[in-house]
Amino acid sequence: MNSLSSAPRRSFIQFAGGISAAGAIGPWLSAVGAPAVAPDAVRFAYVGTYTHDAPGGTAGGPPSIGIHVFALRGDEWRLVQVAPSVNPSFLAVHPSRRFLYAINEIDHWEGLPRGTAEAYAINANDGTLHLLNRQPLSLASTAPAHLAVSPDGRHLVTAQYLGGTYNVFPIQRDGSLGTVSGIVKEAGSGPRPEQESAHPHMVLFDPTGQRVLATDLGSDRLNLFTLKDGRLTLASRTPLPAGSGPRHLALHPGGWLLYVVNELNATIACLGYDARAGRILEPRHTVPATPAGFTGTANAAALLIHPSGRYLYASTRRVQNDHPQADSIAVFGIGADGALTPLQTWTEGLRFPRALSLSPDGGSVYALNQKGDSILRLRVDAATGRLGNPDVVAQVSTPVCLVFV
Repeated sequence: MNSLSSAPRRSFIQFAGGISAAGAIGPWLSAVGAPAVAPDAVRFAYVGTYTHDAPGGTAGGPPSIGIHVFALRGDEWRLVQVAPSVNPSFLAVHPSRRFLYAINEIDHWEGLPRGTAEAYAINANDGTLHLLNRQPLSLASTAPAHLAVSPDGRHLVTAQYLGGTYNVFPIQRDGSLGTVSGIVKEAGSGPRPEQESAHPHMVLFDPTGQRVLATDLGSDRLNLFTLKDGRLTLASRTPLPAGSGPRHLALHPGGWLLYVVNELNATIACLGYDARAGRILEPRHTVPATPAGFTGTANAAALLIHPSGRYLYASTRRVQNDHPQADSIAVFGIGADGALTPLQTWTEGLRFPRALSLSPDGGSVYALNQKGDSILRLRVDAATGRLGNPDVVAQVSTPVCLVFV
């Protein structure tokens, strides 16, 4: 447990009175294009949100209306724009850093049962977004849960929690999305009520850029696909313990270890991975993501590995309101063999931390507090990996995802 007792301080500046506040950061913009090491350089952060029907609920405040764009300089966050969108939950940045992609976590569009994906151009001067186009997923592909851009920037892959599908979109030269070029339909189920059917939950490209690792929460398995000519082909399936509910993945920077956070039993599993051969190897070990001695009910959510490869961070969320320690971030040390050693459990300032994000330099972990309408920054001690110095950097209604440019 952390020992801090004071409330997280707030260091953000938020502009009111309109959708866009780009003009208010004019004095900062001379720093754009400066070397990345410049202390006054401006970077941009993009926050995906739920605008309605958030799974797990909300804080009860005003609903979000779309993607929040912030300009960052030093420790200050300034709101630049809120780009209107419907449930733009998870986001992904193009390798060129010129385009942003969002999934719309919905179950109907234009009268048909399907979600959608959006493509945005990023203004390099002020970070604002311009909608390029919106494309529907394949029929009966609803509630998209995650997305990933191929390292060559030519394809977008999405995972649909409802409908049990993975879709591939070609990315055009102007950054816009073409129509769906590849579909994989999954079948299966698990022993828990939440596992009545296949529920694809995350997609992740491996270091080769030619394979996609994916979780299926409903069927308790990992899928490995190859991507060629805009189509996914199943290469292998790896079963996980029944009722575990694999949710999110993280590859070790060395590329030889794969970690999985299991939502339903709140555990973290470590497996070997052979990127050259394209094989998920045997499970090595599994540890609980909840605090030592915890007896309540919690769902695991997010997973991060520090760029150094020495630390792993995982969040859990409360299922029962009388167990506040279920809202936590577990910190682990990663051993030479991939084994996880508990280092710390952080609970202060967390309210249903649906997602975690790392700053580009690895110096901070950000928690997206879905039921706290806030983004909490926690400094990373480079020597120990432990978290400290809590700081609320932005107030955002029902935040889900955070990416940086």
